[in-house]
Amino acid sequence: MGQMNSRQLYYFTVIAETGSFTAAAKKLGLSQPPLSKQIMMLEEDLGVRLLTRGARKAELTEAGSYLYSRAKDILSMMDTAADELQNFPSSSKGILKLGTISSSGSFLADSILPGFCRLHPNVRFEISEGNTYELLEKLKNGIIECAVVRTPFNTDGFHCVFGSEEPLTAVGVSSWFDAIPGGTIRLTDLAGKPLIYYRRFDAIISMAFQNIGAAPNIFCRNDDARTCLQWAGAGLGVALVPESISSMRPAEGLTVRIIDSPETVTRMTAIYKKNGYVSNIAKEFVTYFEAHSNSHSASQPSQTQRIR
Repeated sequence: MGQMNSRQLYYFTVIAETGSFTAAAKKLGLSQPPLSKQIMMLEEDLGVRLLTRGARKAELTEAGSYLYSRAKDILSMMDTAADELQNFPSSSKGILKLGTISSSGSFLADSILPGFCRLHPNVRFEISEGNTYELLEKLKNGIIECAVVRTPFNTDGFHCVFGSEEPLTAVGVSSWFDAIPGGTIRLTDLAGKPLIYYRRFDAIISMAFQNIGAAPNIFCRNDDARTCLQWAGAGLGVALVPESISSMRPAEGLTVRIIDSPETVTRMTAIYKKNGYVSNIAKEFVTYFEAHSNSHSASQPSQTQRIR
């Protein structure tokens, strides 16, 4: 059996993206027969059919679709390794492959990146966006080097720097809160109301309600802060989201109330893998996050505020 190589992987991704051997050969500056031979060798080495050949187009098989997603990551990792070796062991330049959750955007842009970029003016960024679970998986697979995620998550195997505790807020159209006195809101005030929140918050929300002898009325679980706010903006229910997210303004006239409960808190966290190579750039980013995340006090809004 031969060995799959990066050239074969690259040829395969170009065929997948152009949809035909003819178009791929033209893009690669090759004649079609050697291109077809490389793909046939790749299929023989792997023992699976990757492409269904038609008269005018080539379509990915199920195995081909899987390899395409992995091949893009593998080729990207090879490019990153080559770039890092050119700059090794310097942290003054290079590309930082950083994973970010949607709720970290304004915090990173306002409080972390300006100062970090001033210290490292030659560093460039490649951002992978996703929810915390997706970013943890990318870290484990070496697709990104460090990430800013949000608790709760399993910290085993990761070096973690935790930011300040941040309360959850209840966000919704004002009619959901008309009968509730101003200021912070209690979980008992939310009992019975249709709740919209991150699937990952299931455990802390269930436990918090259990401690007050009530059960949450779960209307929608999802994986993104923007979805929570969009649904709340449509009047479908009350979104439970971290305080820093409540400024993401999905709709006019949404009311934001801080939840008064010690159990419903979360933290943004910068992480990288404990084992394996981590570039100096990634380590310095996490160190900078540690020095500046807790000193940042996300402008404390009043306990009741209106998104305008």
